[in-house]
Amino acid sequence: QLGSPQREAGRECAASPLRPALPPSMRIVGGRPAVRTRWPWQVSLQINNRHICGGSLISNQFVLTAAHCIFGHLEYTVKLGDKDLKHRAPTSVEIPVKDIVIHQYYSPLGIIEHDIALAMLAFPVNYSTHIQPVCIPEKSFLVETDTLCWVTGWGKLSELGEIAELNIIRHQKCNELLQKRTKTKVQFTKEGMVCGYNDEGKDSCQGDSGGPLVCEYNTTWIQVGIVSWGIGCGRFGYPGIYTEVSYYRDWIERIHHDKGRPNLALVSGSP
Repeated sequence: QLGSPQREAGRECAASPLRPALPPSMRIVGGRPAVRTRWPWQVSLQINNRHICGGSLISNQFVLTAAHCIFGHLEYTVKLGDKDLKHRAPTSVEIPVKDIVIHQYYSPLGIIEHDIALAMLAFPVNYSTHIQPVCIPEKSFLVETDTLCWVTGWGKLSELGEIAELNIIRHQKCNELLQKRTKTKVQFTKEGMVCGYNDEGKDSCQGDSGGPLVCEYNTTWIQVGIVSWGIGCGRFGYPGIYTEVSYYRDWIERIHHDKGRPNLALVSGSP
């Protein structure tokens, strides 16, 4: 079980609101409507005002997303505090991205590995009811099999209006399931990955890549995964694959520190 959130520089990562009726990845398939203030860390990574991927705010100047969402030296912006991609709400903020760091071992060839990136905002964002960071777990934290977690995203929709509840599957079991389904010996998942599955066909799909998979622990939201890839969307028997955030905590902390931003929404304790 996780300990209480670690206080850093007089602040905490976002506390959990009332437990959602059906809380949160590539486009959400079969999900239910989300409430705007329920996921205040959710962001839209955009190019020329066009949604490219999801992401999550982890400090006042850093957004966590997937490496496969980054396409060279383009000008990215991040939209925060809003659930609608077509219309700007009074609560929304759009900030240019100053720098992006992709994991040094990211490989887009074959099975995607080390699918994680950090986007540094051009200036710090002010927290509000609609803009708050999600907590990042300790490196030692391993989300347990069958834990109920949620994935949020816009996907092919214009609103952050869909969420899906998923049960966690550890990478070893997930690999066995996918090998059985595909009748191959391909190594689909390994350390640094975690899977989410819902037997009602709820899943993520194109457009929600880079978005957060979160779980609630002791009234605190912890990001355990980043939407990475999957075989189709919502196919029965095919779990979605997520980058496991705890596995990359050291990398996240190092990049955050190297950029001169020591305060991060980290959570202390172990499962």
